[in-house]
Amino acid sequence: MKVRYDERNIIFSRVRLQKNTPEYEAYYKNHPDLKRFDDEVRGINIKEKLRESDAFKSLFFPLSASNHALIKALHDTVDQTPVASTRAKPPASFHQNIKAIAKKFGAHDVGIVKLKESHFYSHHGMTSESLNLHHYGKAIVPHYTHAIVYLIPMDLEAINRAPHYEEMMETESVYLDVAYTGSRLALYLKNLGYKSTFQSESFYLTPLVPLAFDAGLGEIGMVNHIVHPTYGDRIRLGAVLTTLELQEDKPLDFGLTAFCERCALCVMNCPSRSITPHKRIVNGRTFYKFNDQTCFKLWKNTGTDCGTCIQSCPFTQGIDQTTIEAMQEDPSLIDGVLQDHLKKHGRRRYIKQPLDIVKLKDD
Repeated sequence: MKVRYDERNIIFSRVRLQKNTPEYEAYYKNHPDLKRFDDEVRGINIKEKLRESDAFKSLFFPLSASNHALIKALHDTVDQTPVASTRAKPPASFHQNIKAIAKKFGAHDVGIVKLKESHFYSHHGMTSESLNLHHYGKAIVPHYTHAIVYLIPMDLEAINRAPHYEEMMETESVYLDVAYTGSRLALYLKNLGYKSTFQSESFYLTPLVPLAFDAGLGEIGMVNHIVHPTYGDRIRLGAVLTTLELQEDKPLDFGLTAFCERCALCVMNCPSRSITPHKRIVNGRTFYKFNDQTCFKLWKNTGTDCGTCIQSCPFTQGIDQTTIEAMQEDPSLIDGVLQDHLKKHGRRRYIKQPLDIVKLKDD
């Protein structure tokens, strides 16, 4: 029997619970083992811990200060737009058009999933407060039949400066791009006469990694992220949920499991030792045991969302597609690829010099 994830259990939901509220008391009554750690990091603004000057913070934090307001405006627009009363009847091949349209709106790769009940979270967590959606603890009833899953890559030059501010700046920027793409696609589908919504970093009905795996956008790596054969780990995922019937895609297999077993650079480079090579099977998909508490504590102590694991993946730095295909046929080639990667980048491609966009120069 397939289980449904509960959004209340993810760390971003837990640390938003307010002490002494009924939700807080009820959650930790059922999960007393999580309370001590969650209380230690609760209410801490990650950015306040960033090791940069006040001048730096005053000039560059505003780069993303309006993101939540913009994302909320996109959600409000989609929510307030009615579904067209006349329903278009597209042909069976329309999934090809949908993928092209999603790319026109900003996606770089797109896949489609026919939704099952197990794809959906069982209950809402505390992740949508910025949208004024106070639905914590409410059961999620599936109303959509298909998901159009897409990705947008993050800039490699920014990611290669992880764990510094540029990585977080890029993450925040691409989350907004993901929301923009999703909102346009959801509005288009509503205008075709089909109920639709989009998921953003402030609103989820489903966890995205299982969706992206099922949609054929990549395989699951040791960090439990989707690794794309072209962009590696430096991606942000989005999804539009709809009632439009579309031909679905199949999971992708480019040999990542064998590669990760020979590589494990994300494990070696993780500064909080949160990543492990120990597999676990959830709903038929292979994930890896991961310590979200030590990972999140590092975020809180350093003032960024780290990103070292993303930076460490050889697929993030780029592997020739012909080579990937050859490795799939002959896994013995993996060691040669890793040797070339280590010779070129070392254990990780880390650039300490700041990007010009956040470089302060003396007058």
